[in-house]
Amino acid sequence: MKKIIFLFFAFFLTIGGVTYAQNYELDITDPNYQKILINVYNLESSNPELAQKVKSVIVKDLNMSGFYQVNDINIVLKNPYSVSGCNYAVFGSVSESNGNVVLDAKVYNVTNREIVINTKITSNNFAWVSHKLVDNFMLYDTGIYGPFESKIIFSAGNNKIKNLYIADFSGENIQQITYYNSNLLLPMWITNNEVGFTGYLNKNPSVYLLNLSNGHITHLSPNSNFSENVTYYKDGLYAVSINKDSNINIFLVNKSGQIVKQLTNNHGITISPNFTPNLSKMIYVSNSEGSPQIYSLDLSLGVSSRLTYDCPNSQSPAISPDATKIAYICAGSNFALNIMGINGGDSENIISSYYLDSPSWSYDSRYVAVYGSIDSKEGIYIINTINGNFSLAIEASKLYSDFGGLDVSKKIN
Repeated sequence: MKKIIFLFFAFFLTIGGVTYAQNYELDITDPNYQKILINVYNLESSNPELAQKVKSVIVKDLNMSGFYQVNDINIVLKNPYSVSGCNYAVFGSVSESNGNVVLDAKVYNVTNREIVINTKITSNNFAWVSHKLVDNFMLYDTGIYGPFESKIIFSAGNNKIKNLYIADFSGENIQQITYYNSNLLLPMWITNNEVGFTGYLNKNPSVYLLNLSNGHITHLSPNSNFSENVTYYKDGLYAVSINKDSNINIFLVNKSGQIVKQLTNNHGITISPNFTPNLSKMIYVSNSEGSPQIYSLDLSLGVSSRLTYDCPNSQSPAISPDATKIAYICAGSNFALNIMGINGGDSENIISSYYLDSPSWSYDSRYVAVYGSIDSKEGIYIINTINGNFSLAIEASKLYSDFGGLDVSKKIN
């Protein structure tokens, strides 16, 4: 995705009920804390293959969270009160009903000697029942709901043709959703049923919307020879970077592609609009002062301020859903995933590598999905921004040879 970085500068039905006991305090803000030990036991089932799939996703999600050390125990647990040597035990059964997967799961707190979660979760997808169990357990254990009930949309292919794919946050259920003989790049979730992307469907790079239910495509910027980076604003308006008067700036357009308002008026290239949840600010990237840097626009005052100074090239800003942080890529001699406050200031380096791109936050504001080469493997990684734990969700071999951006959805019920 190095080409993409510098290109412009050079559902599943799920039903579940959960019963909790009171949790104990877990200080996950200390990066040196010891991981919690969890035993995950075989699930009873008349379909052992299905039970193993459900269990494998539970183990994968818990490991990916970065808070737990998981022991995969290859026996069925009959008596949880006999368990020792760990903090929690996960056990239960899996069945099928009317084409759905039913997970009847329990979590036993070994320290307190009590069942703390007792839940039955039903979904038409085996991975989704696992995701929901882990998310509910993380709510019990950390006080914040887990991140796994979301989707990643990403662009992948080769250097000439890329299409769009959707996968679970942990990398399960990869599905190709477009089949164009073209380059489709920089996908963004608009709603859980609509995505935006930059495509070369009419030779020039232009912004489109794709309805996931019926496959209908809307061209958002038919009157420009260059547009990219679409994100939703409000009231049927979208922020798009458009080439106008020999400069690329950010405009609000309606669904017919008509410009309603110009948001920036910079020389050079201004791209990557991101709005805070309350729509008070827009974060963006511009090279109006030389190298690409990150800026914040106060939408009520119309005043911009520069946020990054210590990075040669600051790119791909992503605002956390709780509106307190901005994740971005600092590109210099190598690539760094950094996080700074919503108003700028000192940044914290989370992880560095020779290549990183397209950070996107999970809905719980604790994790960032990012494409890159980490630990000698290339692909989409999930980074725990609290303790720096990273896990490979989708390996590059499954993405073909080239990559064109990613985005993480909100929670999907």
